[in-house]
Amino acid sequence: MQDKKVKVSICIPTYNGQDFIEQCLRSALAQTYANLEIIVVDDCSTDSTPEIAGRYAAKDSRIKLFRNEKNLGLTGNWNRCLKLASGDWIKFLFQDDYLDPDCVEVMIDSISPSDMMVSSARRLVIDEAVDEATRNYSIRETLTFERLGIAAQAPVHITPQKIASLTAGHICMNFIGEPTVIMFKKEVVNNIGLFNTDLVQICDLEYFLRIACNYGLKYIPRQLTYFRVHKKSASSANIANKIFFMRFADPVIMAAELLNGTGFQRFRKSISIPQKLKLKLFFLARMYETVRYLKTNVADNTVKDRFERLNDTYNFTGKYMSSKIIAALLMPALKLKRLK
Repeated sequence: MQDKKVKVSICIPTYNGQDFIEQCLRSALAQTYANLEIIVVDDCSTDSTPEIAGRYAAKDSRIKLFRNEKNLGLTGNWNRCLKLASGDWIKFLFQDDYLDPDCVEVMIDSISPSDMMVSSARRLVIDEAVDEATRNYSIRETLTFERLGIAAQAPVHITPQKIASLTAGHICMNFIGEPTVIMFKKEVVNNIGLFNTDLVQICDLEYFLRIACNYGLKYIPRQLTYFRVHKKSASSANIANKIFFMRFADPVIMAAELLNGTGFQRFRKSISIPQKLKLKLFFLARMYETVRYLKTNVADNTVKDRFERLNDTYNFTGKYMSSKIIAALLMPALKLKRLK
């Protein structure tokens, strides 16, 4: 059990979240854990989100509302939350989600002095308008620690080595959970940095894996949070761009970070040679698909230019060519092993 003097920052990044922000804020204010601040950072919403948050802030001094002068984007806004938080621990809460009243208290009580991150199970709140495929995937296919064989009745520490093995076995698949189920120590930010702003869809997964592969995590098998699944809208003008970065660029960046990123050095030391080979082949396959997609499906030069800038940062092309050589050398052995 931790000292109740520990301060927790509940960070709520917002953008056009007027539909559910009140329920979100009420759940933060209803926490039984007393020593907390609630940081709301609005990223230039065009709806009534900042006005709603402002009304709550005027009534309760625990809420601190910040409004960005310009739109920082998803991860940019998350990073501003990290910089503004003054607590010892950071608890993300997204604008569509909400918490059990004792969520923060249970998390604080579960951690030991050596713990750096804690996560919990969560309940799904699925909107009626969500299509059947998304509904079924959310209920039946989403990875959880329980589905990966970690069955616990009480909070359990999962080692960095175990996290690394799960990561290598389920590349780019989120088994840790959404940001709303996570709480981590503020000092982690000084050690591993901020969210990767190059990622679009799996920016949260990359960051939480960066923490967990270095420190492990404490998992609470109790459902303490509510994650809302609802119908998202996307304009026809930018849907092609989103598809490209979500389906192609993100997995390539993630694989490149796992293979070469400084934040994943301990991960690479923890996994086996076959797991490393699987990761290299994953990168090779995703890179091949990305190059082919760019050539045949993308007419927008801004997408190609952005990928070129990413290539300058991560040297995808150089790693792609070296991976092709490795694959050419190893494929015959892999095929022979299958025949045996």
